Amino acid sequence: MIKQTILATIAIALLSAHEPGGFRIKGKISGQVEGKKVYLKYADIPSKTILDSAVIHNGEFAFNGTAATPRFYSLVIKNDEPTDRVLQDRVINLFAANNDNISVAAVYDSLKKEIELYSGGGTSLAATVSGSAGNDLFLQYYRQKNVFDEENNRYFDGYIAYLNPGKGKEKGPHEVGMNLCRKMDAVDKERKAFMKDFILKNKPSEVLAFIALQAVEQRSINIEEIDRLTQHFAGITEKGTLTQHFLEKAESNKQAAVGSMVMDFTLQDTTGAQHRLKDYIGKGKYVLFEFWASWCGPCRADIPHLREVHALYNKKGFEIVSISLDDDKEKWLKAIREEKMKWTQLSDLKAFSSELAKAYRIRGIPSCLLFDPEGKLVTRNMRGSWMDAALIDMYGDLFTKQ
Repeated sequence: MIKQTILATIAIALLSAHEPGGFRIKGKISGQVEGKKVYLKYADIPSKTILDSAVIHNGEFAFNGTAATPRFYSLVIKNDEPTDRVLQDRVINLFAANNDNISVAAVYDSLKKEIELYSGGGTSLAATVSGSAGNDLFLQYYRQKNVFDEENNRYFDGYIAYLNPGKGKEKGPHEVGMNLCRKMDAVDKERKAFMKDFILKNKPSEVLAFIALQAVEQRSINIEEIDRLTQHFAGITEKGTLTQHFLEKAESNKQAAVGSMVMDFTLQDTTGAQHRLKDYIGKGKYVLFEFWASWCGPCRADIPHLREVHALYNKKGFEIVSISLDDDKEKWLKAIREEKMKWTQLSDLKAFSSELAKAYRIRGIPSCLLFDPEGKLVTRNMRGSWMDAALIDMYGDLFTKQ
């Protein structure tokens, strides 16, 4: 009987040894971190679910977990200091898969805050992460992409300074803003080409699917580029969580990508009369769909510029259709009167629950989409100096003739 029990125990152990194990993450954080809580969450598909938590003791913490397929996780180190700012916890994002034995080391103050990684897809490069082949591949991609991101951010900071020169100072000439926008567009083009090449040169995997998801979320991506990325994953028979998510998002994003035809939705004007969006398209004019709301400060700040370009270019064939994401009609109407918006005004008064806003992936406002005379989406970036440059390209420079 004892012999049989021993043999059975050995058999179970052998069987268990061939089963995929979970992953382990061991962290070593230096700085003022004693007693701070660390949370383990998914970083790839938005979720508020906390998978596990630990307390840092002597600078160390550990997590054990299982992943049916490789996933991108967040290690969120709780900020206990009083602050009136949001998303101030420190973050390390990393890929983990079963059988990974991961070591993480970092200086607490060197880590990025949640607000700095709010758009998703990034991590704190100051952290050292080892023990995950999937994370090594991700970092190979992200380190190069981050070079483009930082260059773009420098130009964007200059652009914001151009828009807001300070009290008592005049904004520079249109050409200054347009030059900065052209530089950002050039960086965006290089970044997009790098992302596409990285994806197409590597074997499809869950990590690559996550990178491809970031690519199809870019506002400058077009339908053909999305199709090329999805074709790269066509031969996969067993699709993990991230591959499935990427393919689903890629397909839904095509309807609002550059090169797509205008979608048909019905909205009401200020009198309550119903209008189809297609009624404004295909009449030989370029049409701007400008998403805004009465409560949105940046939206209201953009309206004087919209008044300017409408006065200059409407006679050339440029139309504006403002689509409000308000849910209060009186506030919407009051803002229109205050801002003297003399062009077409539409809304379904459903705010961000609007099916139109969801279909066009409007996650922040103001947001401006330009459609050509045939109803094809030309650009999802038609604000500020980008708008000025586009109008000059389409109709000539009327700004210097004022």
